[in-house]
Amino acid sequence: MELLELQDIWQEYDKKISENTRLNKEILRVILLSKPQRRFNWIRIKAGLNIFSPILFVTLLLVLDVQFRLATRFYIGLCMFLPVYAIAYIWDIRYFKLIRNVDFSMPVLSIKKVIAELEKYKIKTTRFRYLLMPFAMAGFLLMIIQEINISFNLVSAIPLLLIILVFISSFYFTFKYSIYERFKKLNKEIDAIEQLEKE
Repeated sequence: MELLELQDIWQEYDKKISENTRLNKEILRVILLSKPQRRFNWIRIKAGLNIFSPILFVTLLLVLDVQFRLATRFYIGLCMFLPVYAIAYIWDIRYFKLIRNVDFSMPVLSIKKVIAELEKYKIKTTRFRYLLMPFAMAGFLLMIIQEINISFNLVSAIPLLLIILVFISSFYFTFKYSIYERFKKLNKEIDAIEQLEKE
């Protein structure tokens, strides 16, 4: 009789221990998920702000009181600027739609798959955006510059060199720190959750 009672008590303790282990793992999973969720919420907010970029752009034009001169140069600039801006805006909308597909209640492998798709899409569109951006900038400058001064000297070359320098440093910073680093940290945090689930 005592042996049976001891076995029952032992089995009851085993159930309690396994239940406590399961609860602890679940709590740890929730804690580990909170950090990537916060990081991902910032990515989501930034993507949402990009959706409103045309409104911000038009507001900036109104605040700066940019005067357009309807000449041939204006229409050439518009034809260079508008397609690039429209393509970039469509890419931003698609990126935002992809971001909305991420749900942290999904299994970890599904989350990793969606985040890998997001990272690939963001890198690809950002590369194309940087390749197309000189055309958009040249088009915008054609739209706002009233007169083109043919004389080219060191003083007139400085703003052009600054624009090129800012463009190249922006390209470097975006790929080196902004995109890769953001997704690298996100993947590292999700890997920790995956390790927990394997245990």
